[in-house]
Amino acid sequence: MGDISIKGHGCERRGSKGRTGHNKGGRVGLKFGGGRTNLLEELGRVEAEPSNRNRRAEVARVHSELNKGYNKGGRVGLKKGGNGKWIQKVNKSIKARGTKGKCTPITKPGCTGRAKALAKTFKKMAKKRKAA
Repeated sequence: MGDISIKGHGCERRGSKGRTGHNKGGRVGLKFGGGRTNLLEELGRVEAEPSNRNRRAEVARVHSELNKGYNKGGRVGLKKGGNGKWIQKVNKSIKARGTKGKCTPITKPGCTGRAKALAKTFKKMAKKRKAA
């Protein structure tokens, strides 16, 4: 049998550092991981599968993503020529179409697609604003 603290009983449950040396709560910083690592793992998985037309296409897609440098992290900036006034345009469009409250609450059956994504964005912004 193994040590009790390794199995998640005793002092580990109460939050002391124990054998693992991690503080209670929060996330443990991983040594590996992130977008490029995930793509490389995906590439290994896909290339190991028996080849057919669809698999070759998937391998080509993963290779192209690696070559383009996707998933390197960082914030996606505004479009070229954008002025950061997107929220004013959205509010104007909502007012013009009369769709205010379409996603209130967000669980409504009609709240789907882009409208739901926008509602989530607004909700996140409001939460951030209230916290400040």
